[in-house]
Amino acid sequence: MTTTPLSLDNAMQLAAEAFLPCGCVTSANPADDSFGFTVMSGSGAELARVAQVRDYADPLRMAQVIEQTRQELLAKGCTLEPWTMPFITDDSAIPETTPNY
Repeated sequence: MTTTPLSLDNAMQLAAEAFLPCGCVTSANPADDSFGFTVMSGSGAELARVAQVRDYADPLRMAQVIEQTRQELLAKGCTLEPWTMPFITDDSAIPETTPNY
């Protein structure tokens, strides 16, 4: 099984959803095909910033960046909702066994 590369939009959406209940603002860097994100508290204070994520297309690498940032926030005492990387596979449309009719 292989993982399907993430688009920039998908990667930015994953980052935005990974830090709930905190807010996460993402911004694309089209000049070098990357993006950055900032995690904010409910009062608008900056909690964490990742200036550049270049290899966002690799779901495993993207998961590492998000998990590392989540661990930093947890170490600072932030409370985050549970999160797991929704892996996308390119062979998910093919069933492992054929249905019996």
